[in-house]
Amino acid sequence: MSNAVAGRTPKARTEKEEIRIEQLRAEDLLAAGKLLYRTADDVRKNAGLDPYGIKLRTAPPLLTHIYSQDPDLSWGAYVGEELVGFSTSHMRDRQWHVAYLFVDPEYQNRGLGSRLLKTGIEEATKREAYFMSQCAFMYNLKAIGLYTKLGMFPRKNLMLMEGPPASEVDWPQLTSAVEGKPIASTALLNELNQMDREVRGINRTVDHCYWLADDEHEGYVFYHQGNLIGYAYVSEQGFIGPVLTLRDSFLPEIVLFCLRVLAQRDPVVPKIWVNGKNFTTLQLILNNGFKIKEIALLMTNRMFCDVRRYIPASLAVF
Repeated sequence: MSNAVAGRTPKARTEKEEIRIEQLRAEDLLAAGKLLYRTADDVRKNAGLDPYGIKLRTAPPLLTHIYSQDPDLSWGAYVGEELVGFSTSHMRDRQWHVAYLFVDPEYQNRGLGSRLLKTGIEEATKREAYFMSQCAFMYNLKAIGLYTKLGMFPRKNLMLMEGPPASEVDWPQLTSAVEGKPIASTALLNELNQMDREVRGINRTVDHCYWLADDEHEGYVFYHQGNLIGYAYVSEQGFIGPVLTLRDSFLPEIVLFCLRVLAQRDPVVPKIWVNGKNFTTLQLILNNGFKIKEIALLMTNRMFCDVRRYIPASLAVF
């Protein structure tokens, strides 16, 4: 079966081609983004799923953010000057997370994914990473097998839930128990980090700064009886996350607050990653027309993060 992609001329490939693993170059981020979607569409096609069909003109903002924080944690697989595979990762305290790892379909089954991942694990070990993690889609069995073989095991399910346009749903009324307020500045970073450490085991100042500075995200903090009990971000594209609360019983109320925020943006479609342990939140959104769009696995070398009190932003920044 041909792996040629529309608009892209296939080249003759040989097993003797020299493939170098070296630091990913900043000027190759757009090429990396195109490779990401090209490869993801190939995997989805083989799984009988519709392709994303995304055509990039600039590098994806999240990829650029992760890369810019620490370029030494990104690697490219090169044939000559052509990028045929890449991995991008980040360190937050002692958590090393693989945000992206993709190999061009024409270069798969040559061990490139393993080489890229081993390069990352070696660097993470040097930096004394305690947690190593990655998220893989359930239909990508090759990726799941690779991460498992190298010591990151399936731990928790993550379901991407997508609802009807938020403005078309008669959402339940909020109770008076939880009060949400916009995050107006970075003055609350210390408090956000303290909550992250309690629930996730690590903090991530740079990511909060990214979300707060990004015009496409709005951040909120939540209070109960005057005490800070959580935070949430909502994106222009309809994504809710990350969401974190110090008590799991507050999670559905915070999600409902975010859905009501999205209801003011017609016709945005809300999307949220949830774990099976978020039972009450799942019941809330399922009762209001949400459906499962994707299922992924959080894969780690050891357990971390209380998912009863947490909803991730994306698979790239858990």
